[in-house]
Amino acid sequence: MKSTATLTLRLDRHLLDYIRERANRHDRSMNGEVQAVFREMEAKEKAPEQGLENRSDASDSE
Repeated sequence: MKSTATLTLRLDRHLLDYIRERANRHDRSMNGEVQAVFREMEAKEKAPEQGLENRSDASDSE
């Protein structure tokens, strides 16, 4: 059994509508869509930036 937690979240109406529409497009519940978005964000943050792995500061070009 997965461990889950409950989160109460207040959203602007347009964000709620956006999540509802996106969930419908992906044939998911709104909860499932929010989880998918957070999983995508987590994966992007954990992945090394392409071409910048060996640089100490990617913003320095000189």
